[in-house]
Amino acid sequence: MSDQARGPHGPAALGGIRVLDLGRVLSGPLCGRILADLGAEVIKIEPPGGVDARRFGPFYQGTSSYHRLLNRNKFGITLDLKSDGGRRALTGLVRRSDVLVENFRPGVIDRLGFPPERLLEINPRLVAVSISGYGRTGPLSGRPAYDLIVQAASGLMSVTGPDGGPPARAGVSVGDVVPGLYAATAVLAALHERARTGRGQHVDVAMFDGLLSILESVAMRALLTDEPIGPAGSHHAISAPFGTFATRDRPVAIAVANDPLFAALASALGHPEWTRDARFRTDDERGRHRRDLQKELEAELAGRTRDQVIEVLSAAGVPCGPVLGVREALRHGQAEARGMVRAETDGFPTLDNGFRVTGSRQDAFPAPEPGQHDHLVAGWMDEPVRTGGGREDHDV
Repeated sequence: MSDQARGPHGPAALGGIRVLDLGRVLSGPLCGRILADLGAEVIKIEPPGGVDARRFGPFYQGTSSYHRLLNRNKFGITLDLKSDGGRRALTGLVRRSDVLVENFRPGVIDRLGFPPERLLEINPRLVAVSISGYGRTGPLSGRPAYDLIVQAASGLMSVTGPDGGPPARAGVSVGDVVPGLYAATAVLAALHERARTGRGQHVDVAMFDGLLSILESVAMRALLTDEPIGPAGSHHAISAPFGTFATRDRPVAIAVANDPLFAALASALGHPEWTRDARFRTDDERGRHRRDLQKELEAELAGRTRDQVIEVLSAAGVPCGPVLGVREALRHGQAEARGMVRAETDGFPTLDNGFRVTGSRQDAFPAPEPGQHDHLVAGWMDEPVRTGGGREDHDV
């Protein structure tokens, strides 16, 4: 797989970096996949029989598409970490690797004999990443969590859903995706720090922390005001018009967050008097009277189709667009132009990352079968140990 570690313009960004991926389900594997797509040599370590995610549908040619989405471009080996032999093998791999990512239930990695301090004792240059529901400190640190649980605990559900309605879960597992993205970012920073100091570190990533950190203006309102905070449907709670609006046929999304844009919208729709209405003169006033503004706006839009609204507002420089279904979005010309749906080498359709950077891998190789690369373990074990002082040691 050495040819995988190349980007479209030469060596991949993380070529030469070895990652041990002990991740389960989503957050850990996502972190590992991002690093693999950037050219790292990622070794997916599974228990005998494979991880649970291999049994998640839908299935593509008999394999889990969910698992495949998160584990492309990786090597795959099986280790029984409850056995002495499995633990010895992992110890040897840790000594010869740069990064280890795990998102076991709290306490599992410790009980297996590999708490963070032990990992850094084995390899002082290692970047050891732990992803858990609540992190390794605090009163909830020992509790397991899933996306739903942290969406509920973080306050995110309390501001999601219909205007004035009950709390709702976001439609995708942001409680897993956000910490996976944070973990990959932290790995890059820790590797950069290691290049200066020669020392690795432990990175503690919490799903709960990740969701709290993305609450942006909602959190600021909670910290700085006494106003009630609840779900606002598809509309912004502060700016207006900033949401989805009915037209003659299909809904349209319109985002206006300053006064010049509102003036452009009002003029484009033939209602310059809106800018003189005391309720709508400033963004602050429009936010307080957003329901009144929605009525006025939708009364005007009722005579136009969605596409007509998009045409006239786009010409005026007002951000707007259609409300697409998932299949429509995936098949959209913009998604095609950006290569967001890509095919792996065996034809499996999958999603690309949300960035474009020199050094990303050009091809996408399928997720490995359980134990597919077990035969390579002996060769890895024969490599020199990676130590902070540059010493080479072939002992496991």
